[in-house]
Parts: sequence; structure tokens; C-alpha cells
Amino acid sequence: MEQPLVEAWRRVRTLGRRPMQVPGHKLRYLEGAPGWAREFVGDTVRDDIPLQGGVDDNAYSHGYLRRAEALWAEAVGADHSRFLVGGSSQGNIAALATVGDQGVPIAIDRTSHRSTQAGLVLIGATPVWIYPELHPDFNLPIGVPASALEGLAARVNGFFATSPSYVGTLSDVEALAAVARRHGEPLIIDQAWGAHLDFLPGRGAIHQGADFSVTSVHKTLLGYSQTAVISMRDAVIPRSTLDRWVDLTSTTSPSGTLMATIDGSRAAMVEGGGPRLDDLIDAVGSARRRLATVRGLAVLDDATAGCAVDPTKITLILPGTGADGVAIGEALWQMGHGPESADHDTLILTTSVADEPEWILAFADLLADVVEAHRSDPRPPSAQSIWRVEPEVVMTPREAFLRERRRVPMREAIGHVSAEQFCPYPPGVPLLAPGERVTAESLDAIVAASASCRVAYCSDPSLESMLIVND
Repeated sequence: MEQPLVEAWRRVRTLGRRPMQVPGHKLRYLEGAPGWAREFVGDTVRDDIPLQGGVDDNAYSHGYLRRAEALWAEAVGADHSRFLVGGSSQGNIAALATVGDQGVPIAIDRTSHRSTQAGLVLIGATPVWIYPELHPDFNLPIGVPASALEGLAARVNGFFATSPSYVGTLSDVEALAAVARRHGEPLIIDQAWGAHLDFLPGRGAIHQGADFSVTSVHKTLLGYSQTAVISMRDAVIPRSTLDRWVDLTSTTSPSGTLMATIDGSRAAMVEGGGPRLDDLIDAVGSARRRLATVRGLAVLDDATAGCAVDPTKITLILPGTGADGVAIGEALWQMGHGPESADHDTLILTTSVADEPEWILAFADLLADVVEAHRSDPRPPSAQSIWRVEPEVVMTPREAFLRERRRVPMREAIGHVSAEQFCPYPPGVPLLAPGERVTAESLDAIVAASASCRVAYCSDPSLESMLIVND
């Protein structure tokens, strides 16, 4: 199996180089050489090899990266792919910049990651928010309907949706792509949580007709943290436009180690990923069925969600058990099995091809016992405000970000325009963003979210004050 970046990376480890260029650790830790700072940083950088002047020369004359990106594109059915070391955040920013411009309206899923806001600030586009349907009982997103795009097609210059959602539900990407294609507008799918879908026949966003797909290799495949890929079809926009924005948002000192893990992940999935994914999906299905026997516990799957659900995700809805998801999450962390996310009503667990099927089944038994240990009186589900934000957009995120601002106590901000972002993390979906009107409801939602997770990216973590546009 061809792995151009991995093979080049491995060669460098055997050469014993003493480079007269960056990085500052001079690759000395690759050889196990003694050093005065070994006790401080030795193990943490032992595999660090830069792409430029490391895995490849300064001019990238061997073309290892270019070849590896072409192999990824071929594997996922795309015409062009670019490797990223800024996560799917970088990919989302580059994708939005590729299809948007100052003042250009773009239809964007309001439950998308905060990085979409960063893209809007960078390019000055105007968001036209679209919304997923919500489950009538669980208040969780169950996909952006194609009908949400139909009425907007005449007044936007592209569509952006997230699938899978953070909880694992999937939009009908084929239906979304059909609307976009009919109107000649590009469709971007943030598939950060579904990199593995590209290696299930016909399940990846590009295979289903999306023009752009952004995937996090580190979430459900085997890549280093921060690794991601953006892929595109050549149908609507020239690949040179995407290249320009990827290059603008990239570091000029990319890690050859990180990028090699993207290449290695692709090779592993092409070589043996199909059977591995089949075993994983079977194990997750068995784990879901085991957990569904716990009295009062709802397990998200195609039947309970009423839409397609990522077959590798385990999402539990807890109100029927009376258990507190935050307490269960803390108990799991103490055991060394920290969940992806936990709030009062919901527990989200991410599996991957690195998980053995027998471990998943054993974990399901353990988790069932933990839920039983936290059982209490059943309660109705709480409304998850993060999935139903419908903001009043007063100005573009870029305008609000760049305007003069002032700090006021939180409650005094009601009626004014926010100059900053309030983002519960996880899942990284903003409750309030620059350019949106501050309301009592949005502040209540922010305070409620802070009870179970970190509210990130705001200037006052105590939530006692905030920055508003100085009007």
C-alpha cells in the first residue's frame, strides 16, 4: 500500500541528521541523544519531524505531500484534497472563504461549529441561518431538511450544513446536494465527526454529491490531534480558489509527523478499514441493544431518532432513568473512560476503529451498571437551547467583530448587539455570536449551559460581563 508521507517520514528517522534550520530541538530526540532539556521536553517531541526541511526538502521537490493528497482524494471520491493541521476549524474557514465574499449571503446550519463564525468574520459574508429539525421528544437535531434550502436558493451563494451532527444524527446529503445542484450553488458539508463515513460505500459526503467536505482525521480515524482534510469536486468552483484559502490559513511550518498520520490513516482504511468498520458497527449495534434494556434509557439509533444515525456513535438520553449525565460523566472520567460529552440529559460516546469490539461490549455492560447506580425519579427532558437558537442578526459577524466595543454587566447587555461569542464546549455550537441581538433567553441559555460545561471564547469566563457593540 503506497504511503508517500509515511514512508518518507520513516526514512528521516534513520538518517541521523543534524539540521542547521528549524525546529529548535534539531531532531536530537529522534536518536535518543542526551540533552540538558531532555527531562523537560524529550518525550513530547521525540517524533516531531517538520514537513519542510524534514520529511521533504525546503522546496517540497519530492512531492510527497502532493501525492498523499491525491491518494486521499481518490479514496474518498473527490477531485482534489488538501491536508490540514489546523483541524476541521481550518477546513470550515477555508471552505466558507472559497464560496463567499464580503456581503455575500450564505445559508448556514445554525448548529454548526464555532469555526463557521470565524470564517464569516474573516471574509465578511452574511449568514442566512437554516435550522435542523428537532426530535419531538429528545429535543436533539435530526438533520437539516432539503426544504430548508429550497426557499433560500434564489438569494444565497452557497449552502453549509453539518452532518453528522455532534449527537450523531445524519442529514440527507443527497437531497441537499440535489437542491444545490439544481440551483447551481455549492454545498459544503462539515463532516468533522464522520471521517470514517468516507470509507463506508456511498456514505461519505462527496460520494453523496457535496461539493466540499471537511473531515477531522483525528476524531474517528487514526490521525494525530489537529489533523483534518478538506476535499472538493471540480463541479462549481476551481480548485485553485480553495488552494488559495487553504494556503492563507495554514502555518508555514507544517508538521510532517501530523500529515504523515493522515496519509497512514488513509492507507489503513483502504487496506483493511472495511472489515474493521464492519466489526465496529456490529459491536456498537450490540452495545446499543444492551443499553436499551436499561429501564427508562433511550438510545439514539435510526428507529428512535427517526433519521439516519452514525452507526459508530453511542448517544444516550437519560431523563427516563432520572440519572444526571454530568454525574455519570464524572464517574466515567474517574474510571478512565471519559465520555465525549455529558450534560444533564445526554451522554455522548465516540467509538473508532481503534476500539476492539470486545471492549465496546464490555463497556456497554459497565455503562449500564453506572446508569443504574445513578438512577433516580424519571423527569421530562429539558429543552436543549443550544439546538434551537434562532438569533436576530443585526449586523454581519465581521462588522460586529471590528466595531468599537464596550463592556457592560451581562443583564445590561439585553437589547444590544453582542461583540463576542459564547460557546458551550463541547459541542462548540455558539449560543450567541458577534452581530446578534442579546436577549434574556440567550443569556439564560448561556448560564444554564455553564452548569454542565465550559462556556468558551468569551472575554469574561465568570459570565458577569460581556462586550457589546458600542452604539
